[in-house]
Amino acid sequence: MQEKLNLLRELQEIDQELAQAAAVRQGFEDESQGLTAEQDRVQVMADELLAQLDVLQQDLAQLRQQQGIETDQIKKAESRLPAIQTQKEYVAVLKEIDMAKKTCLETQTQISEINKQIDELEADLAEKNTSLDIMKKQTAARGKEIEALLSENEQKISARRATRESLAKDLPKSLLSKYQRIFARREGLALVGVAEGACCGCHMQLPPQQYNQLHRGTELQSCPHCNRLLYMD
Repeated sequence: MQEKLNLLRELQEIDQELAQAAAVRQGFEDESQGLTAEQDRVQVMADELLAQLDVLQQDLAQLRQQQGIETDQIKKAESRLPAIQTQKEYVAVLKEIDMAKKTCLETQTQISEINKQIDELEADLAEKNTSLDIMKKQTAARGKEIEALLSENEQKISARRATRESLAKDLPKSLLSKYQRIFARREGLALVGVAEGACCGCHMQLPPQQYNQLHRGTELQSCPHCNRLLYMD
């Protein structure tokens, strides 16, 4: 019986190491995904800025085209003034020129406003692109580190798994199955010691008769409270 307990203790130690290694691996994978996700988030923001800039550039081109047409209309109207013979027609053309100039001024105001928005977006985009360049370099560098750490971690896991399989072969299947169920339910602690008559897993006192049986070491005992397997040093 003592030999089985020793095997179980060694097996549990390996399983705990494997669980810790798996947690470390998950941590590295989460970090890698987090770096990529943050980079993608900034990239989406940069893409949105580019899309907004494209729309503004199109609006600006249309306004400049419109301003050109309005300027031509003013020039044509002004060129007609010397040939006008009646006061009424002269006043009408002056009014037409004045309205065209106001419209042209409004167009220029819109152009100035769009240029201002474009400058702000371009500055924001430049900042995002700078951040992206830095993030890409940092992500690539950290990615190589994580890849190396994952490889080292995986080698450790593979080696310990091989040792575990070797140990598990020497245990009865029913006992191994029971141990594995308890290990899963009790967060990686299936086998615990006994101190001063109490289970070191749940810290509950064992019945005196069971405590005596543990001293004899003839049968495998389980805690009546938490169901963990028990051993005594």
